[in-house]
Amino acid sequence: MQFYAAAGVVDRGAKPADYPFIRADAVLGAVFACIISLTIIIATISAVGGTGPLDSAAQAAEALKPVAGRNAELLFAVGLIGASALAGAVVPLSASYAIGEAAGVERSVSRSFRDAPLFLGLFTAQIVLGATVAMTPVDVIQLLIGTQVLQGLISPIVLVYLLVLTNRRSVLGQAANSPRYRIAATAVVVGVAAMSTILLVQTILSWFGLA
Repeated sequence: MQFYAAAGVVDRGAKPADYPFIRADAVLGAVFACIISLTIIIATISAVGGTGPLDSAAQAAEALKPVAGRNAELLFAVGLIGASALAGAVVPLSASYAIGEAAGVERSVSRSFRDAPLFLGLFTAQIVLGATVAMTPVDVIQLLIGTQVLQGLISPIVLVYLLVLTNRRSVLGQAANSPRYRIAATAVVVGVAAMSTILLVQTILSWFGLA
């Protein structure tokens, strides 16, 4: 998501005069996303809390029956499709943007395959791979847990890397973080890194029955 947000600004052709609006959009978007996440967590605790760990999507849908009744499966399916559609676009685009930028090749969703073969090729391949995995009998819940463990390893590294870059005036000039933003961003990065580390440790310990 971090790479996607930054690359999306470039892909839209934003100019320095647009930076205040882009920053406001990023801040408001982050706040709104956190509100939605908290709402999901609270709703999940209310509906599923106390039923024990869920091992499959079917169990998650079943846990919603006391709240949604006979439409529980349909409700869960609609929510899952919405989340999958978002992730199916953002995750492949993020990876394609990052690899395309590292390779120094054309990277834009407005380009054709002829103009940006690596970028659009990677994007298409990831969608096909995701669809293929989804059609296999893989345990989706365990797959999600595994990706969270991977995120716990990668997120702190990526966030520190981005923080260093956004603080450098030699890279961003006047658009670099001000002292106030540096303090706020550092506090957020430290907090997110700590929570990611805790989640990572708890998940690994649970695999060995220690948590």
